Amino acid sequence: MLDRNYEMDREALEKLMADETVCWAEVTRLARDADGQGYMVLMLPRDIDKGIKAGGEKCVIYGSEADADTPNRNLMNLMGRRVPFVICSIDEEKGWLTCSRKRAQQLLKASMLQGLQSGKIYEGEVVGFSRYGGYVEVGGITGHIRNSDFTTDHSDIREYLKMGDRVEVRCKEISNPDGYIFWEAVNKRHRTRPLDYDYEPDTIVLGTVVRVADFGRSTGVFVNLQLGIDALCPMPRDLEIEENSRVSIKIESVSPGKRPTDPPRIRGRIIRVS
Repeated sequence: MLDRNYEMDREALEKLMADETVCWAEVTRLARDADGQGYMVLMLPRDIDKGIKAGGEKCVIYGSEADADTPNRNLMNLMGRRVPFVICSIDEEKGWLTCSRKRAQQLLKASMLQGLQSGKIYEGEVVGFSRYGGYVEVGGITGHIRNSDFTTDHSDIREYLKMGDRVEVRCKEISNPDGYIFWEAVNKRHRTRPLDYDYEPDTIVLGTVVRVADFGRSTGVFVNLQLGIDALCPMPRDLEIEENSRVSIKIESVSPGKRPTDPPRIRGRIIRVS
């Protein structure tokens, strides 16, 4: 049942819903309903400009409406973040507003389209990392930035930035047909100090498989040993290797890079899958 706050703000809420006005609030709770569907909870803030005089209404966004680019994404990544959303309906029985971050992102992206296509510079926030780069959010819209679009030497973005850091970006590409954004850094970085490492031939170390590459006559497995350093191993015949597998490798050779700041070239052999 709706409480007194809803009744005070009902007229404004109905207008926000009809106009698909984008609102913002912090994700304060994650839960599941009786059918097992995950959802996140936000509290609508008081906003005189939008006609919300009381505020405090419970807003619910289900996983299917949480992201325009990643359906049913992991909601934990949004916990504690301030996110955009639009009000879709008023659920009188459950006493909350059913909302959509997905629709808000679509509206925001449409409003930014001219700037994205013209190379406008934005300040974004780092909200996550991937195997090949990071995720930067601009005005509620998240896009990917590859390591090669952040650095001049293919070093890893995680060597320079952490979650919550700000970075200037512009749109490099909008993929079709989903419209996903790929950013590039306005000011690209490069490694200025040699990497610290301690790897020697005939030693066994742990690593994580990050890529399996077909070289035509052979297949190579790239195993990440530490941030910025991978070892190249031949695909073993007697072991099942997949990306993200934790493996033990025997190092066979270690050669310095061409420049002092380049990572070493390490060759090894996978002897065990953990």
